[in-house]
Amino acid sequence: MQQNYAMVGGVKEMINVVDLVEDGMCLNEGGLRRHGVEVGREFEPVPPMNAEKHKILQILVNLLSNAKYACQESGRADKRLKVRVANGHGRVRISVTDNGIGISPENMARIFNHGFTTRKHGHGFGLHSGALAAKEMGGSLTVQSDGPGLGAAFTLELPCPKREHAHES
Repeated sequence: MQQNYAMVGGVKEMINVVDLVEDGMCLNEGGLRRHGVEVGREFEPVPPMNAEKHKILQILVNLLSNAKYACQESGRADKRLKVRVANGHGRVRISVTDNGIGISPENMARIFNHGFTTRKHGHGFGLHSGALAAKEMGGSLTVQSDGPGLGAAFTLELPCPKREHAHES
């Protein structure tokens, strides 16, 4: 699967968002299983979208990896994350929510800054580059956390044709 995505970016193509999310989850499956993280899915039907699938996949893989580490670092026995795909108002929302270590209020404002990390071996590039890529695609990457120990939810929001216009040229 990794070889299928090892291509030059910058090319838009029609993608099935749910299939792409599943691919991202498959790429993280080994680590999630190894760390004992239970994964839930909530996928609404969404129209195909013309987008740079490599950028979206890169963001997803990073969010899933971060959620896995957040769950592992929490020390909880019930490590869980939920991946949700939702459609609304001409936008597709892909969210990754975990019950991991959460994010302190002082870190919320810096979470997407280049070089910022809370992980011992982190480099502070993943969320920063993900936020930039989302913006380049006309979307956004946002975060919500109620604080330390309370998990976090990252949402990638991208423009997508409304359902009734999805098949028009």
